[in-house]
Amino acid sequence: MPAHPRRLHLAAAALTTALALSLTACGGTGTGTASGAAPGPSALAAAKGAVTVTLWHGLGGPAGEALQKEIDAFNKANSGKIVVKASFQGSYADAIAKYTSAVRGDGTPTVMVTNDITTGYLRDAGQTVSAQAMAAANPDDLDLDKLRPAARSYYTADGKLLAVPLNTSMPLLYVNDKLLAKAGVDRSTLGTLQGVAAAARKIHTAVPSVKGIDQPFDDWWFEQLSAAAGAPYCTPDNGRKGTGATAASLTGDAQRTAIGTMAELYTDGVGLDTGTDGNAALSAFVAGKTAMMFNSSGAIGGLTQAGMKGYTALPYPLSSPSAGAAVGGAAMWLDQAGHSAAEQVAGWKLISYLASAPAQERFAEASGYAPINTGVDDSAAWKAFLAKNKPYAVLAKQFADTPATTATSGCLSGAMQGVRDVVVPQMQQAFSGKVPLDSALKAAEKAATQKIQDYRKQAGQ
Repeated sequence: MPAHPRRLHLAAAALTTALALSLTACGGTGTGTASGAAPGPSALAAAKGAVTVTLWHGLGGPAGEALQKEIDAFNKANSGKIVVKASFQGSYADAIAKYTSAVRGDGTPTVMVTNDITTGYLRDAGQTVSAQAMAAANPDDLDLDKLRPAARSYYTADGKLLAVPLNTSMPLLYVNDKLLAKAGVDRSTLGTLQGVAAAARKIHTAVPSVKGIDQPFDDWWFEQLSAAAGAPYCTPDNGRKGTGATAASLTGDAQRTAIGTMAELYTDGVGLDTGTDGNAALSAFVAGKTAMMFNSSGAIGGLTQAGMKGYTALPYPLSSPSAGAAVGGAAMWLDQAGHSAAEQVAGWKLISYLASAPAQERFAEASGYAPINTGVDDSAAWKAFLAKNKPYAVLAKQFADTPATTATSGCLSGAMQGVRDVVVPQMQQAFSGKVPLDSALKAAEKAATQKIQDYRKQAGQ
């Protein structure tokens, strides 16, 4: 599993425009738009012969292998009834670009596994039937109440669950045990951002050759700082009501304080700038160049591969006691437009299986993601696994403890990739000391709001 699975490699502006423009094609000839009515079990029961389900995803490495293993098991258990054909579509960006083309070309998959920031676009595209509706129409399958609140909240709009999470990552704080001990850092102070900042300064003072902290400059981390401060990233309500976000919100007092706390570490020479690549941040931490690191929970796998010993994973620090981190990863969307009722129900059965406690437990152990089904918590095997793998235990507890709030739900907008593309350069300017933080935040907010408004105009919202 890569250190930061969220990274998108396509040009953000071009992709955002393509996504928005593709919405106008949804109502034309061909697939059209989803009706919203969810079919029930009788649709599958009436099917003659095995029903074929197609699934597209962007999971590579151990996660992709674990996913295929579960699909093979599902096919075996449903032999003669359902046949699932899964295909890897490249990165998350590649996968959503191909899906966008498929919407225009009448060739969408039954189930689309795509990452968190595409939620706004998938909602706007109108090709899918909601998980909420499918669960209500098929009560013997997935129990939505078993999904962890933080993950469920991220994929919910207007009180309706749109898609079912498959693989979930979260931000964590990683610390070098020896360097913290050498600097005399009290770990009980690392539960808040202010405590982490103080510790970083203490470490750099005690060991001048080592920087106190590093983090990737991917915009996910500025979104995390906002969520952990209890502040929404977009207005109104992080886009969770109505037609989604209408503007970015980056200059509130809580955000300014949180982002400013981190920015000062870098302008004061305490933080190490490793650029936008999470792997670069990880490499610096492994090499002992930094004593602490903010990185995705996916970095656990990277640290294991690097053979690093003597580190501890800790929960992501909060700026507000009632706040929490936002989830990452991807979810399973069930396409309705252009797919028969029997195929939809078969696809829902696949989604229900992949989100079940047994499948999530196996998938989590193999991939390093956090299981989204709370039923896993009752498994003796899972408890034994966590006892032997402390970083995963920290991840599991943080995931379970994260409140489902407006701030932790993240911003719902089809323009999120474009938003990220304009926010990051401004933050880099501020963290390098080239531009005052307040000026950078105002410029980022203005540019991000423009991206959102452009998307909404192109999408006819």
